[in-house]
Amino acid sequence: MDYQSAFSSTEMMAWIREMASFGARRAGSPAGLANEDYLVRKLEEFGLANIRKEAIPVECHQPEKSLVEIDAGAGFRSFNAQWIPYCRFTPAEGLESSLVYADSSAFTHSADWTGKVVVTDIGFPLLDVELIGNFSMGKYDPDDNIKDVKHPATWVRLGWHLYRKAFERGAIGFIGILKDQPGGSHRMYAPYGFKEKDILDKPLPGFWVGRGDGPEIRRLARNGARVRLTLTGERSPSVTHNIVGEISGETDECVILHCHHDSPFISPVEDASGCSVILALAKHFAAGKRPRRKIIVLFTAGHFYGSIGTRRFIADHAADVVPRVALEITVEHVAKEAIENAAGELVESGLAEGTGVFLPFNQAMVDAVLANLEDNGVDRAFLLPPEGPLGPYPPTDGGDWYLAGVPLVNFISNPVYLLNEEDDFHWVMESRLPKVAGAVAGIVEATETLRKEEIAAVDFTAYKLKMKLVKHLVAMKTTKCWTRPVY
Repeated sequence: MDYQSAFSSTEMMAWIREMASFGARRAGSPAGLANEDYLVRKLEEFGLANIRKEAIPVECHQPEKSLVEIDAGAGFRSFNAQWIPYCRFTPAEGLESSLVYADSSAFTHSADWTGKVVVTDIGFPLLDVELIGNFSMGKYDPDDNIKDVKHPATWVRLGWHLYRKAFERGAIGFIGILKDQPGGSHRMYAPYGFKEKDILDKPLPGFWVGRGDGPEIRRLARNGARVRLTLTGERSPSVTHNIVGEISGETDECVILHCHHDSPFISPVEDASGCSVILALAKHFAAGKRPRRKIIVLFTAGHFYGSIGTRRFIADHAADVVPRVALEITVEHVAKEAIENAAGELVESGLAEGTGVFLPFNQAMVDAVLANLEDNGVDRAFLLPPEGPLGPYPPTDGGDWYLAGVPLVNFISNPVYLLNEEDDFHWVMESRLPKVAGAVAGIVEATETLRKEEIAAVDFTAYKLKMKLVKHLVAMKTTKCWTRPVY
């Protein structure tokens, strides 16, 4: 059904601006905690029940002084660099050593890295949407242009394995050149801990530098130039929270409407935009008729802290909530597509960033999702299997629900600026906000008549087996000498 008229893009943009006004909403930071309180107030305003903050201990990482200085022949000069989250601090006076270059495509490295700062290239594999479309279960693309999307998958970091190898071989620092970052930014907040075993296990001071400085820094590293790294700040115990509210239903089954609430920078797209959609849905359902299933509104903590919020919620509620979840719906990133102009700058293409919608392997859900995408005008959307060419679970903050055996519908777009400081208000596709909210509302309505078992049913058995094979082949290709997939 067409629900988009029930939602206000003006109101949703106002919420996005209010959330972004707190600053970088990182786990356990003052801005993050202020944003959590804001979300609680909004749920209270909408009249939800059983609103609560579920605490999760974290370590707050607050860098203060950050410098990469290299002697290019006329004394030390600074290069634009971004510290890597949660990596080790240097002494207050910094540390000084020699650079050494490591080819990220090589399987062996003969140079002595002991006591040196390793420089390498960080690449991103191509996100070939036309190829991914070959594995889809359907699409809504009335202008037939989603196939033209070809840009780096900036959440997959090729060459990052050399950070660990540098530590193991006695290096004292690390510099990664973001050679494939569209627009050339060095201001990237990653690796951001998505599915890492321990986000705090980063034993070397580390920095990102942009592709524009890449040729010079590579040359200097190959020549063993002197480098001085300074990264100081504070690491302290803190706490973050999952924010939960409920809308009562007629049965004890439930639907979860979800987005993570933390962010790398002010990040209107990542993920104030997703939170605004979930807020709009909370307001809509709280004011409407009582649904058949309870609706749990969930804003999770720490997507950029190993997806700790989603994982903790599933673990903490393994007995009382998880068995009753008929459907989990995640919404992330309502975004404009960015392309590079002739000068290498990011500009708007005039189109929405392509959207992947991950859903169960069954026809009833394919029909429900596709119908609501069409009815609400959510174009440039592929229906994707929950495991397959993009990994063993959806690359969303809701992906752990699939691993927990819960059927899901996860919306996600991945514009190239997503993890960067360049994510600003003009990149939010305001006109698309009510369309996405309308589609989700329609999916919730459509699945009211489906039994829990029907939502979870696997109709496409052979297709699911094929996707299991594809995910293993992709992991082998993208990880090379990694010991485990990095999605």
